[in-house]
Amino acid sequence: MSNDEFVFLEDDESTPSPSQRKMAHGIITAWRILIVDDDADVHEITEMALDNLTFLGRPAELLHAYSAAEAASILAHEQDIAIILLDVVMETSDAGLNLVGHIRNDLEMRNVRIILRTGQPGQAPEMDAITKYDIDDYKTKTELTRNKLFTSITTALRSFERMQKLDANRAGLEKIIASSNEFLSRRGLRNFAEGVITQLSGLMDVSPEGLVCAIGEGEHLDLIDDASDTSHGQIQIIAAAGRYSDMIGMDLEELHASEISSALRECMMRKETIFRPGCVVLYLYVREGYALAAYIGAPEPISSLDQHLLEVFCGNLTLCAENIQLVEKLKRRAYVDELTNLANRTAILDAMNAVLHDPDPQPNSLILIDLQLFAEINDVLGHSYGDRLLCSVGERLSTVLPDCIVGRIAADLFAVIGRSEMLTQISMSAIFTAPFKIDHFELPIRVAAGSTDLVANGQTALDYMKQAYIALKRAKSSGFGQVTKYDPQLAAITRDRAQRLGDLQMAIERDQFECHYQPLIDFKTGRPCGMEALLRWRREDGKLVPPCDFIPLAEYSGLIRPIGDWVLREAMAMLGQIHAAGFADMRVSINVSKVQMVADNFIDSLERLIALAPVAPQAVEIEITESACDLGIEDLEVLLSRIRKLGFSIAIDDFGTGFSSLAYLDRLPVDKLKIDRCFVTPLDNDEQNSSRIAELIIPLGHRLGMAIVAEGIETEKQAQKLREMSCDIAQGYLYGKPMPADELMTWLKNFNPV
Repeated sequence: MSNDEFVFLEDDESTPSPSQRKMAHGIITAWRILIVDDDADVHEITEMALDNLTFLGRPAELLHAYSAAEAASILAHEQDIAIILLDVVMETSDAGLNLVGHIRNDLEMRNVRIILRTGQPGQAPEMDAITKYDIDDYKTKTELTRNKLFTSITTALRSFERMQKLDANRAGLEKIIASSNEFLSRRGLRNFAEGVITQLSGLMDVSPEGLVCAIGEGEHLDLIDDASDTSHGQIQIIAAAGRYSDMIGMDLEELHASEISSALRECMMRKETIFRPGCVVLYLYVREGYALAAYIGAPEPISSLDQHLLEVFCGNLTLCAENIQLVEKLKRRAYVDELTNLANRTAILDAMNAVLHDPDPQPNSLILIDLQLFAEINDVLGHSYGDRLLCSVGERLSTVLPDCIVGRIAADLFAVIGRSEMLTQISMSAIFTAPFKIDHFELPIRVAAGSTDLVANGQTALDYMKQAYIALKRAKSSGFGQVTKYDPQLAAITRDRAQRLGDLQMAIERDQFECHYQPLIDFKTGRPCGMEALLRWRREDGKLVPPCDFIPLAEYSGLIRPIGDWVLREAMAMLGQIHAAGFADMRVSINVSKVQMVADNFIDSLERLIALAPVAPQAVEIEITESACDLGIEDLEVLLSRIRKLGFSIAIDDFGTGFSSLAYLDRLPVDKLKIDRCFVTPLDNDEQNSSRIAELIIPLGHRLGMAIVAEGIETEKQAQKLREMSCDIAQGYLYGKPMPADELMTWLKNFNPV
């Protein structure tokens, strides 16, 4: 025997049985095996060896190639080959290995198993080449007896089958993922159910014929386009395709096809997917209260792999159904105000865009309506009444303006889009003349409104929304019940404010702020006992900006926080210099805005300031205004207590102008009251009632254990009267104006009692 011949020894240990051979004829698909060898005798001998054998219950079909090139041509068109029996040496010494590289890299045939055979052991490939090229086995032709060839092929087929199943599993999962993405684009449960039939049929590779039933109480079937059609507890067909398409809307009891009805009922009863001969019924738990059952015809038996994929698919569908419901809710929330069921801000902007891009434009307007004193109603009656009031306002606007788009775009802010002619003829005040009845309360409501015309001139919906806001702000500042139409001059005012805000930011960056100090005089000794730090803004041209022009803007924008922190540091540093100059009894009063106080890090910033300051906090007084009570008496009491615990004293500035409750004054940890100048100026008059307020405040403060400071003293007559009333401390131009730090130092050194 030459090296090119097979030796078939009669070793019977693993020879296939006759019963296996009989299975070669039937409907079972054969394994396809490609023999690649340049020796025709090898082809014939291999065919004889494999004749009438079955492998893993299936016969073998042999294909033949007599060169590597011919094999490559066959493989380019035959994609379902399971095994290649490949000779190593053919046209060239490495023709076999080159063909392996072509199969794996160029044809990307990863699953086909390759068994190398050679009749020339000296030409055997190296071990790294075998590893590199993904080869299942390597044998010399003399090694491959009939039984050993059977064993090698069977082993390779097992590997091929596992890889094929993995690919099928992967392909099935990819279909499931793709179908899941497709489901997410569907709207409503009926569309979803139709998609179940289509996708499930595709997964099973059958025609899209089937039906989907929904079971549950009607009020729970909120994903069905017309849930009212589903009677209580009935099973209804909500989607169907193919020969079942005329069954949509029928109850299951009306079906004449008993096999379908019984399969669906079994699925519903067992609450699980069932596989019957000729059909599959998927059970889809959607949500507590209802579920779906999908019936699909299946002429061929469902393999265990496909059953597993269908179970995965079923689980995915359940998630998709939940996601569809979530998407519907998100879409609703994106465009509908949950409280009033009116259009929300996004929907109003979309409606404005539609008006602005209308090919046949009509004069339209936007009106923003703000409810006056709504916050007070909420505080007095509670949020539940406030919510019901908002719903009532929305209902009234929708009723009075049926041809308009009505929306709620903020807490108590409503928007109306409609024809300009109609809206100009309607009085907003008239709409709200009648009070709103909430339970036994009748709530009168007044509104302010701002309007603008929607003209397609290149501006966006947001631009027009801003215009209406500007008009609304002007209406609110003008008083209750005002309706203001947008005027370009209003925009100029807004731009000016924005410019001043930019300048204010620049002033912080360029250190344009200064602290001026106005001295405080002890009425008993006539000597300076402290000073109030006052913020000043000096522009680059040397001009001072009045505080009333920038302090409100700083508070509104929040810039008062960094500015206020700077004032605290600067004033305490200045007090340190004054103490070092010999005026150890001097104290400093520093104004703190309520905007600063509500900052989360306010107390922390005070603690850091104490650690770095050259003076003790006991020499520093924090001044607040009565408007700080807006923070809430409980919160303010806690905050002031924490400030005093750090060592600072507390003063209420401009007392008497904020109409604070005396009960609040008794609860708050306050050390001083500062009488506003508006109660000091009348003391120049000799009329009997000119000093009544001051005469009330001073003893009141003393009874509460507080010292009293009088601001704005400009005449000796005012000072004398306050002295007679036992006022403690004086402040005003009579003693000294607010002055820069160097001037204050000179003033202190040259001070002479008045």
